[in-house]
Amino acid sequence: MAVLERLPVSIQTLHAELADRAWTGNFQELMDSNGTAHVKTVKGRKYWYWQSPTRNGVRPPARYLGPDTPVLRRRIQKSKGVADARKERVNMVRSLRAGKIPGPDALSGNVLAAMAEAGAFRLRAVVVGSLAFQCYAPMLGFRASAAMARTGDVDIGQFPAISIAVEDRIEPDLLTVLRAVDPRFEAVPSPFDPRSTMRYAIRDGSQERFAVDILAPLRGPPRDQPVHLPALGGDGQPLRFLDFLMYQEIEAVVLHGPGIPVKVPAPERFAVHKLLVSSRRRPNAVGREKARKDLAQAEILCRVLIRDRPDDLADAWKEFLARGPAWRNAAIRGRAGLPPDVQELLPMLDSSDRAGVDVSQTMESTTEASESGSSDWQPPEPSPLDDLHDPFRK
Repeated sequence: MAVLERLPVSIQTLHAELADRAWTGNFQELMDSNGTAHVKTVKGRKYWYWQSPTRNGVRPPARYLGPDTPVLRRRIQKSKGVADARKERVNMVRSLRAGKIPGPDALSGNVLAAMAEAGAFRLRAVVVGSLAFQCYAPMLGFRASAAMARTGDVDIGQFPAISIAVEDRIEPDLLTVLRAVDPRFEAVPSPFDPRSTMRYAIRDGSQERFAVDILAPLRGPPRDQPVHLPALGGDGQPLRFLDFLMYQEIEAVVLHGPGIPVKVPAPERFAVHKLLVSSRRRPNAVGREKARKDLAQAEILCRVLIRDRPDDLADAWKEFLARGPAWRNAAIRGRAGLPPDVQELLPMLDSSDRAGVDVSQTMESTTEASESGSSDWQPPEPSPLDDLHDPFRK
C-alpha cells in the first residue's frame, strides 16, 4: 500500500508560483529579441503567434504561443528581465528540492531543458511516464517515495494533427538538440523503416544507457509504421491508448535548473492509464516490477484525487470504461491490482452511468473496430488546435 503524506500548503503555493513563472519565462525568452504578438483565427477560435523582426531581408516564421486565454495574454504583456527572473526561479527550485520534492536525474533534466528551449512543449509535446508523475507530487500536495518517481529515460508524445496544425517546429532538429546535451546521442533507425527515427539513445557498447522515445497515438487499425510529427522534426512510435492519456494536457514544471516548463497529462488520466498499462506488462520479472510501480503510482493518485478532485477522477474513469470492451477489460484488470479500498473508488460502470457519459454507441463501435484491426474503419480526425477537442468525437 502506498503511504500518503500530504505536503504543507506553503510548498504547493511555492510550486504553483514557480510553474507560472517558468511558463511566463518560456514565452519571455522567445520574445526577448523584440517582435510582435498577433492572433490567428482557426475555425472560430483564436491562437497567438509571435513574429520576430525581419533580418537581412528575411522574415522568420511565426512561432506558435498557444490558444487565446487570459493567462497567455498576461504572459505576453509581462516584460521583466529574463536574467533576473531565472535567478529567482533557480532559488525557488532549490527551496523545493530542499523540501525533498522529487526532481529528475541530471541527464533527464538537461534533456527536458534543451527540448523546452527548442520549443517542444510550447508546441504541445507532452512528457509521459514517471517524469510526469514527478510533477504531480507538489502540484497535488503529496510526497511519494523516490523509487516511485524514479525513471531511466524520457518519453515524449504528441498528437500528429496538432503537430501539423501549429505550423511551427523546434529549432534546430531534435538530434542536434540532444547532442548539445550529450554528444553521444545517436538516432536509432526504426526497425520498420530504417529511414525513420523514433528513438534517440546513448549507448555503452551494445547496451543502451539512456533513451529518448518519441510517441504518437495509434488510432485505427494496428500498424508498425512511424507517425510523422513535423513540429518535432521527426517521427513517433504509434501506441494504443495514448490519445486518452494526452487529451487536454496541462502545464507543469520540472524541478531542474530554473524550473523547466513542460506539458504533462492531466493526473486523473495518468492514474487511469497506469491501470491499463499495468495489466499489459509482460509476465516476466521486469514486467512484474514495472507493473507494481504502475499500480503504486495509480494508487497514490487515486487516493489524492478522490479527496481533492473526485469529479475529475470519476469522469476520467467513466470515460475510459465507456470507450469499448478492449479498453474496459484492460482497465478492470488493472483495477484488480489495487488495494480493496482504492478499488471501491473506481466502481464498475453500469448502464445508467454509461448513459451519462458523452461517448456515443457509434464511438464505442469504432473503438472495437480499431482494436480488432478492421481495414474499413477510419478514425475521425481531431480539430487540431482546439483545447476542448475530444479525439474520439466526430
